[in-house]
Amino acid sequence: MKGSHLYERMVNVPRVDTAAATFHVLHNAQDFPAPVQLTASAIFFTLLCERHGVAVQDAMTVAKNLINTHDGTLATEFEAIRLYLKEEQ
Repeated sequence: MKGSHLYERMVNVPRVDTAAATFHVLHNAQDFPAPVQLTASAIFFTLLCERHGVAVQDAMTVAKNLINTHDGTLATEFEAIRLYLKEEQ
């Protein structure tokens, strides 16, 4: 797999950095209606995975594992983003 080295690095990305990057994406998309936000985010995600040779499902698995703590609750960094989404969207 072309992106296997990248995938291995994705598994160990810092949660704080990833949450900050997620917030930047959210901030830039928030002026668009929800259907546009969702579709544009999905397209960006798909094209980014394609560009780096990482399977979409593998990237989703990494993301789901990263946003949750070991006990299955949402990590604090991403809980802040969830709360922001509730208030701003």
